[in-house]
Amino acid sequence: MDVVTALDADASPPTSPDEDTPPLLQMPNELVQQILGHLSPVDLARVSQTCRKLLDHAREDRLWKPFVEGSTPSTALQDNPPSSWRELYITHFPFWFVCRRKLWFSDSNHVGKLLLTRYNPVENAIEGYAVTAERGQNMFELWEWNPEVIIHTFDPRVRLDSTGPVIKLDRHAYSNAFGDPSCSRLQQELMMNVHNSQASHGLYSMFMLSRPCPPEITTPGTKVWPPPSIPAHERTRNESINRFRGTMHKPSKLSEVSETTWRLRKWMEFNQHPHAGGTTTRVGEEVTTFATLDAEVYTPTPQKPWRGIWCGDYAGHGCEFLVVMQPENPAPLPPGAQRAIANARRNSSVSSINSFASAQSHQNTAAASTTSSGTVFNLDADDGSDDAAYPPVGPYVPPASYSNSAQQGHRQDSVTGAKDDFVDYDPSIYSGRIEAVKLTGDPNIPRGEYTFIAPDIGPDGFYRVAHEKIFQGARVVRSVGHIAARGFRDDEFITSQLIMISHDRLAQYWEPFGHVSFYQRVDVEALLASRTNGN
Repeated sequence: MDVVTALDADASPPTSPDEDTPPLLQMPNELVQQILGHLSPVDLARVSQTCRKLLDHAREDRLWKPFVEGSTPSTALQDNPPSSWRELYITHFPFWFVCRRKLWFSDSNHVGKLLLTRYNPVENAIEGYAVTAERGQNMFELWEWNPEVIIHTFDPRVRLDSTGPVIKLDRHAYSNAFGDPSCSRLQQELMMNVHNSQASHGLYSMFMLSRPCPPEITTPGTKVWPPPSIPAHERTRNESINRFRGTMHKPSKLSEVSETTWRLRKWMEFNQHPHAGGTTTRVGEEVTTFATLDAEVYTPTPQKPWRGIWCGDYAGHGCEFLVVMQPENPAPLPPGAQRAIANARRNSSVSSINSFASAQSHQNTAAASTTSSGTVFNLDADDGSDDAAYPPVGPYVPPASYSNSAQQGHRQDSVTGAKDDFVDYDPSIYSGRIEAVKLTGDPNIPRGEYTFIAPDIGPDGFYRVAHEKIFQGARVVRSVGHIAARGFRDDEFITSQLIMISHDRLAQYWEPFGHVSFYQRVDVEALLASRTNGN
């Protein structure tokens, strides 16, 4: 059934003779309405095509209001109620999932993009804005626990890009759908009016639906989005030799529409001598695929309080966004992470001084390892980026108050001597794994890749309780961090420590590099509310 026919059934259905009135229509109107309230929008439209009386019932506006409200979780519609809930729902069907899911990340080469989407009742449009972050004022202090490490502050300003929306689905876009009229409406591409400024003249953007890639034909080598590092119920292809113009990449019926992925086609056009009837040149066309995250992946719970969207400090690369996950049933660790953990366990049998010497040797080797392109193998950073801000770490002997047993990995606090005596320790919270995957990335570690993993934040991963002022009382657990050369070459995991400052703030100590990165939770709902308030 066509989308328009399914929901906007204007054709008058035949009237049933009185003697053939079905039992449903013999019931009081209130009960009929209550029964119809359990149907989906498409089923409600199908019911309306059976007879005139059910058509009248199915067009009752109060049946359609919950569909709109359920698709606009971040919009207060009572401030701008529509004249007809049914007409409003029909206008944006089947695109409501774009604002219902509200968080999307793209496969743009290396860097990616993070979007937040919402329904704008003032313009009657579904809009999506890029999330940006500024690092903030840069201050530093020496680390009391390791005076060789300089710690730079991190207080990011996260906001939605005010230059304009990345996507905008409204009546204008729907009426300017591009594609073969004989094909399904679902396969047409929507030209969006998102480039209004004079500086954006000649830029074009089209929105298109996608279809899931069947699991039975998906292999480890299949290019899909979201990547395997992020749990998802379905994935779609994100590689096409004809830039996704083939109908096989687009849904032909409602059951084939992916509600967790979609695509954006962008290009530029240059008009040669427009006043003389010159030709138009189309250049720079690219197609990006966007995917969403299941809400349970990034929604914190009392037992999984670190789940969420976070903003991280990546030195010369600036701020990047990541999803921090606490999986209930974690998959096997990446092979590189397994190797790093195995090496750390082997090294735990040597003295603390030797361990630090080994770390320094690793750093010197990494710093001297230059690729054929001249790129220094660095901590997720470009060659020469902010090198002066992060000086190399020399051999470090820990203070006497920190016992060798703590340095060698025993589950014992180095000051109190008590085993895993973390303040307010709750085994139902401090257990399991923490995984962090980049939603936006850089040329070293791109979007969709792990950035750090703490295999066990419980007793098996316990390292120490921080007593230095900057991390006072924080639980420190063993972790591994992901590094690579530019172009994501020669990637590997290295030993690190995850400093669990609070449920909204984390720090990662990259041991071989003597560098501390900070991560701050992003309040998604506050960002959406800021756009609603026009900030």
